[in-house]
Amino acid sequence: MDLAPGSVWLDARGTQSVGHAERGIARYVLEHTEALLDLAPELIGWIGLNPDLPIPEAGGAFERSGKLAWQDASTAPTEGTPPLYHVMSPFEAELELDDIWPRWSRSTRLVVTLYDLIPLIMREEYSADWGYWATAWIARLGLMRAAHQVLTISEHTAEDAIEHLRLPENRVTVIGSGVSDRLSSLVSSREEATALIRTELPNVRPGFLLYVGGLDYRKNLDGALRGYAELPQAMRDRHQFVIVCKLPYHRRVSLRTFALDLGIEPRNLLLTGFVPDRTLAALYRECELFVFPSLYEGAGLPILEAMTCGAPVAASRASAMPEFLGDPAATFDPADPVDIARCIREVLASPAMLEALRESSRRQARVHTWRRVAERTVDGYERALSAPLAEVKVAAS
Repeated sequence: MDLAPGSVWLDARGTQSVGHAERGIARYVLEHTEALLDLAPELIGWIGLNPDLPIPEAGGAFERSGKLAWQDASTAPTEGTPPLYHVMSPFEAELELDDIWPRWSRSTRLVVTLYDLIPLIMREEYSADWGYWATAWIARLGLMRAAHQVLTISEHTAEDAIEHLRLPENRVTVIGSGVSDRLSSLVSSREEATALIRTELPNVRPGFLLYVGGLDYRKNLDGALRGYAELPQAMRDRHQFVIVCKLPYHRRVSLRTFALDLGIEPRNLLLTGFVPDRTLAALYRECELFVFPSLYEGAGLPILEAMTCGAPVAASRASAMPEFLGDPAATFDPADPVDIARCIREVLASPAMLEALRESSRRQARVHTWRRVAERTVDGYERALSAPLAEVKVAAS
């Protein structure tokens, strides 16, 4: 089926997410939108953004496209309703359902990007931490059931959607995840990375292990520290553990206390807090090993970011992560600190394995392109248009 020009309204307000700070889902939406504009600019009629929030710094292509539209619950297209309305980030906490899925769009076909179902699959852990928002998040799953096509960022997320939401397979399209050179181009070599780190983070020692993630349960930072503590002290002395994530003061104190209780020497643990993109790129380029211990991921975007910077990656063999690793040699059970330590120890002991992992990273970064994501998205749009409009609405009621 051929898509007519101006067929798609993109709700790209996820790029303005305060919580994601232009990383994670916000970065995914940004790169995804730009890839669609590059592949098929004629298909995109509008790019909806929140008029009360700034346009993301990296989103200049939105303005240059001439397709920028201010979006809220009451704003409807002035040139008629488009055939497809694509919600690119359906779980933005500050938006009500009528903002996410405005009334004017309910007479057209709905396409939704699904990143993961973690709060549903790990409901017990997230209900306690999220409070009311956990209930609101679960309620929004109705948006998936009402969609004519759900676009998932991994095969594993597609399987979860089919199993847990009971979506028909023909209403799910795997578009995957991509990585560009946006981050890696900020620091072009390990020599440049070394010089930058020496200036910006002088307490980082050569040969460091790197963690980039968050503090929520599934990111398994406590598990990573337990695994690091299982390494011999001599290895910890050679390979400092650098943790990069936004850390409130009280959490910084509790992590240091936790590490001390595990026997980790203060000199061997560095908590950087949030760092700018250029510093992050330098850390990816310079690290001896990037360690990604997450219990569950819809994809694991930091893995792809690390890979595009040429970092060797050791990661969990859980959920979607093996789809992106390429080389499964450096994987571990994230629930077992002894296995985490075993994997790290084996990799660090083998220069040949480290070089093989670096080569695997370069190879995987070439495979997971945003152009491929955009091409699969257009396939999903065509499937959505081929679905009878009334049939899905009945199924959603």
